[in-house]
Amino acid sequence: MKIKRMLLLAVLLLVSFSLIAAHPDTVYGDELLSQGVSAGYNVGYDPKVGPAPFKQPNVYYDYPTVATVNGEWGANVFYGNDDNKIFDKILPVGSQWQVYGYTLRQDGWYYDVGGDMWLQADQAKVPVSDGYDALLNAIVSLGGKGLSTNDGYISILVRDEYGVHYKVGRWIYDYLDGSPMYQETLQYNVYYDGQVYAMGKAPRY
Repeated sequence: MKIKRMLLLAVLLLVSFSLIAAHPDTVYGDELLSQGVSAGYNVGYDPKVGPAPFKQPNVYYDYPTVATVNGEWGANVFYGNDDNKIFDKILPVGSQWQVYGYTLRQDGWYYDVGGDMWLQADQAKVPVSDGYDALLNAIVSLGGKGLSTNDGYISILVRDEYGVHYKVGRWIYDYLDGSPMYQETLQYNVYYDGQVYAMGKAPRY
């Protein structure tokens, strides 16, 4: 029995290590998301991810995936995707829907589920295969609160006390006399199934 337990532990460690080794952007812990502030610039900022390209409003982005409804009461679906959109129905929690793309409107993000039907994105999650998927899940989960053009983001694969996941950092800043002024950094843990957990503010140093 003891040998079996040791073998099982070895297999679990090997699987965890293989998940980490497969991603060269892995860091251990959250030290790279601790904020270093110099006139609002972000030390360790990753230009490969950068300010989210999907933050451009009124632009359609192709994005074939499957969304799982995780809103508290389900997810709203609308007919049309403009100021004249019409509420159609509420999709049940846990149901899955083919997604063809997404867009950002004044009141938040929407997933295109076909037939000019649009799923309210902050009430669903999509699978995560890279940092961009993680970033999208984190941003859309904010709804209309994630629309500031002065926000900056970074997405890093980590292994910490919460397991293997992507850690998304959101830097919120504004401008004073033409120079960026840092306000605060918020952190989100994003898992492979797209589930997002708000982890509060990151420490400064």
